[in-house]
Amino acid sequence: MLRRIYTVLSEKLEAQSVARYMFQCKAITLKELQSIQSKRKRPIKAAERLLNIVMNESSTVYAFFMNALKDTGQKEVYDGIVTGSYKGIQCNRISLLGTTTIYLLKYR
Repeated sequence: MLRRIYTVLSEKLEAQSVARYMFQCKAITLKELQSIQSKRKRPIKAAERLLNIVMNESSTVYAFFMNALKDTGQKEVYDGIVTGSYKGIQCNRISLLGTTTIYLLKYR
């Protein structure tokens, strides 16, 4: 199941710009950014590396990832996650105190 989600996201995700955004927000480390940048000629591998980082970190890092998708012009990827239109993903949006939104993913 996870491999199917990886395939969809990794084919659509432009990891370099998202990683730079997340590094500027201090959501990923310099080492993580460099590991993604080292895969510049292999965009799917770069996207997979970024997805691995995001899925193994806190919900705060995930929130930065979602914001990075919006702010780097990757609305199609963002919408696919939020609406659950990618096969195998169901996303629930939870607002906390009216200011923070968390997206919970469930894998079908």
